[in-house]
Amino acid sequence: MYSFYDRASYLMIPMRKCAQSMRTALRSNSQALEFGAPRLLEGLAEMYERSSRTVTKPEFNIDSVAVDGEDVPVYQTTVMKRPFCNLVRFTKENQKKEPKVLIIAPVSGHFATLLRDTVKRMVPKHEVYITDWKSARDVPLAAGDFRLDEYLTYLIDFMHHIGPNTHVMAVCQPAVQVMALAAIMDEGNDPCMPASIIPMGGPIDPRAKKTQVNELAESYPLKWFENNFLTFVPEGYIGVGRRVYPGFIQLTAFINMNPDAHYRAHIQFLEDKILNNKAGIEKHATFYDEYLSVLDMDDMYYLETVEKIFQTYELPRGIMKYKGHTIDLKAIRHCALLTIEGEKDDISAPGQSFAAHALCKNLPEKMHGHYLQPGVGHYGVFSGSKWRSQVAAKIEEFIKKFDKDTGSYYKN
Repeated sequence: MYSFYDRASYLMIPMRKCAQSMRTALRSNSQALEFGAPRLLEGLAEMYERSSRTVTKPEFNIDSVAVDGEDVPVYQTTVMKRPFCNLVRFTKENQKKEPKVLIIAPVSGHFATLLRDTVKRMVPKHEVYITDWKSARDVPLAAGDFRLDEYLTYLIDFMHHIGPNTHVMAVCQPAVQVMALAAIMDEGNDPCMPASIIPMGGPIDPRAKKTQVNELAESYPLKWFENNFLTFVPEGYIGVGRRVYPGFIQLTAFINMNPDAHYRAHIQFLEDKILNNKAGIEKHATFYDEYLSVLDMDDMYYLETVEKIFQTYELPRGIMKYKGHTIDLKAIRHCALLTIEGEKDDISAPGQSFAAHALCKNLPEKMHGHYLQPGVGHYGVFSGSKWRSQVAAKIEEFIKKFDKDTGSYYKN
């Protein structure tokens, strides 16, 4: 399957070059682009070129942020390297002592750069780290398998590197892992346990309100997913021979969940081209350049995610294990919990993250918080204008309250 996809991509190169040439010719003729028809042709060529290009990992491209009305340079550094993930740090010029935040990006088809808006909004008032996951096709077979155990081990190692009093945000799928992380570290009285955990739009208990994603996972046995969606990385990649769930399949699934929205977005893009609406054109291009860049998942991680999170609900049922030890969410006693959900989220519906509160029976009531953002879907929880103006403000307020160095919770 992967080889067929690779050959198809290769065979599309001549058509892609034709589309690029058409765009170049039209854009070089300023008089032609004064009319709607040439702009439409240029837009169609751009759509084809963008959707057929070879997938490459995007960059974060966060060079500066506004702090108190001034642009301040931002520096990106890889501070830890692991076979399947790097820990990346974002610091400002003359970085002051500010709350430390680890953002756990999902391993669910897209690169961590999908959270660019999340990172950029948090950097002005925090020292920010993010898990920068690699595509499994770029990991050699000698690195071994990647499972939920390895995932949690990475997170624990990252927490030890960053140090005590770190606040952990988990976007979408790793909401489950951040709950497990807090339970493991709190039970072990680890000095580097999170000061707070902030699961955002994640499937902590999918039974709370099921979506199309949950229903698909329940509709077939695990063997069906293995037989239909897993394939081997072909020659030409570092991970040749590794069995993966390819990003191009996940992308197809994403699009098929809401095809009307994508259709409308592309029609709007063509209308913006005809009307020369530069803001609309740029917004569409920025989103789809990121959306169409996907990564491959290691086969064992994919299968364990489908089974343990979406079929047998191991975490909320209290039977999930880490290295043979049962993960008990009642062990969370010292990590403040803020759950974030989007009113219109059709991937992790409202209630799935909120379920975490009932599972943390021994966490003091004052250390619980919840926020439901009206009017946003899944991506609006961590990206877009409402994220920047409303959701992030709630998170900042929570972090400020529970920061163990300066937080008001510890002063009272």
